[in-house]
Amino acid sequence: MDKEKLLVPEELCNLLPEKYRGKILPAGMDTGKRLELYIDPEDIQVVMNALKEGGYNHFLGITVIDYPSENIFELVYLVSSIDRGGEMFAVRTKVKRDEPVISTISHIYPLAYYQEIEAYEFFGVIFDGHDGLRKWILEDNWEGPPPLRKDIDTRRIVLELYYSGKRYERPIQWRSLSKKTEEERKEE
Repeated sequence: MDKEKLLVPEELCNLLPEKYRGKILPAGMDTGKRLELYIDPEDIQVVMNALKEGGYNHFLGITVIDYPSENIFELVYLVSSIDRGGEMFAVRTKVKRDEPVISTISHIYPLAYYQEIEAYEFFGVIFDGHDGLRKWILEDNWEGPPPLRKDIDTRRIVLELYYSGKRYERPIQWRSLSKKTEEERKEE
């Protein structure tokens, strides 16, 4: 891969807070062009705004990584630049798992609005300033904790909620298992 393509434009560096200048790391050399920056959670809006002004105008998503033993969630914000040939930029930050609060970036990247709702619903991350955090995908009768946290036994909650605690056995669907007719199976 051509290292020239992974050089960070000086104008982008100048848009970032001074404490992050020179801390952008090239990553994904074997899989594609990607730059990464580790930031403090309180700087998320400033950094994401700088990236948008610097040409990273396509929001790809937010990934939440759960580390229960360390009591943290790592949030990875992915954006790309159409002007730079699809180059990706990953902004990584960590929040406390027992107080997972970070500022919203939905006013900077509108698609983040829905990604933040999902992170709230499935992990319990609260996006300060977001005006629509709610249940969106889970059914209204879901009353358990956020289901994608690693220390949650989602299977047990689902069994209680839908099957009165009894294990559900899916009926065998013979048609999908073989080409035999119903009569041929009865003869066996």
